[in-house]
Amino acid sequence: MNILLVNPPIPNKFKMLDYADEEGRKSILRRILVGPPLALNELGGVVPDENVIILDQKTEMDMNPNYDYIEAVVKEMADFRPDIIAFTCITAQYNSVIKLLEMVKKINKNTLTMVGGLHPSACPQDFIGSGADIISIGLGKYSFYHIVQELKKNQENADYTNIPGLALNKGESLYYTKSLSDISYSEFQKNYLLDEVLPNRSLTDRYNYTIPKMKKKIHYLSTSQGCTHKCNFCSIWQLTHGHYFHRDVESIINELKQMEQYPIIRFCDANTFGDVKKIEHLFNRIIEEGLDNHMYMADLRTDTVIKHPKLLQLAVKAGLRVTVCGLEATSDEELKKYDKENTIETTKEGLRIMNEAGIYVNGNYIVHPDFEEKDFERLARFVEENPIFHSGFSILTPFPGTEQWEQLKDQIVIKDYDYYNLANSVLRTKLDEKHFYDSVVELYKISARATQKYFSIYGNSMEGM
Repeated sequence: MNILLVNPPIPNKFKMLDYADEEGRKSILRRILVGPPLALNELGGVVPDENVIILDQKTEMDMNPNYDYIEAVVKEMADFRPDIIAFTCITAQYNSVIKLLEMVKKINKNTLTMVGGLHPSACPQDFIGSGADIISIGLGKYSFYHIVQELKKNQENADYTNIPGLALNKGESLYYTKSLSDISYSEFQKNYLLDEVLPNRSLTDRYNYTIPKMKKKIHYLSTSQGCTHKCNFCSIWQLTHGHYFHRDVESIINELKQMEQYPIIRFCDANTFGDVKKIEHLFNRIIEEGLDNHMYMADLRTDTVIKHPKLLQLAVKAGLRVTVCGLEATSDEELKKYDKENTIETTKEGLRIMNEAGIYVNGNYIVHPDFEEKDFERLARFVEENPIFHSGFSILTPFPGTEQWEQLKDQIVIKDYDYYNLANSVLRTKLDEKHFYDSVVELYKISARATQKYFSIYGNSMEGM
């Protein structure tokens, strides 16, 4: 069976860059997002006996701004003749996915079409009447495997109603199969996560996932699913209905042993250190197996750093060099608004500990559309006084399906999902638009200067970064 898996493009709609001068653009573009669509590698891994192609259109467009994503899928349909086409989809990819689905059905209405990912899981109703035959809700490896088996067995008479975690498109409505939330924690962990099935990374090896200045390849690895916290701007924890699942450590070690060709490995979890006992076991096993020759990147909360300083030391010994920290705010009041369950003093101390441990921290702050000059000044001052390797700034965006969406949806002025990429304000800004974006760009310039201050204090041992 021929299966085409597609990571659609993210439209080039970045107001933040539109208002930036050369220095501002340079500062904004310091943080280069390079990496594969791991979810599609994982789907390829669950059907090893099928002919699978992954088309990473996001990367294609990053390499070539003139890339025609519609024509590329048309060509794959003609050359590869897929029986199934499955799209992964975040909110910013929604419009592209809808166009691709429409095109696929025009060419061959019998091609089985699927969508999965954050946006379909949160908003399956957005695909009613679209060209999507099946919407995957939540974690999709199990359902994808059984969809493929059902289609192989029964062809045009295939019946997907007994496969959990799906919404079947009936034209003007959706038929929902058994929800994954109705499955017990133990049963889900045992039968539905498919931890023993490793991603098929060869399907994306033709793409150049390389950190440009370092000239080293990067690939992703998932150690867990879900999250230990429930920040109101995030929908990741909703994918697992609030549960946090950490993979079997030996399964992760087995996977790492097959990743020698990737010097940089990004643990792409919402919270890599969510289960401290298991992550301690993992780092010990990495050292024991001699897998500490990789550079590891991981998501880490500052409160975890303070509670478990010895664990951080072990992680560094195992090869952890870069952390990604959702810092979000510079006041406890702001943190409470985001349900962050953290404090500013914890943030400061956690950053200091990571800096002194030789960790390169990529911290991210949220810029609220309600910000006035005093708020920008407060954030700028915090970044200068607490220097880290890189500070980034996301404009608050209420994504559909999140609690924040329910709080703010009536205030949204930009409803075009193309703009939902954290670089645009989809809410009305309190300052006039130019003043607002100029202030965001200035934050990035201050971030670049804070990086130099960080280097002057802690040194720069990471070549090329």
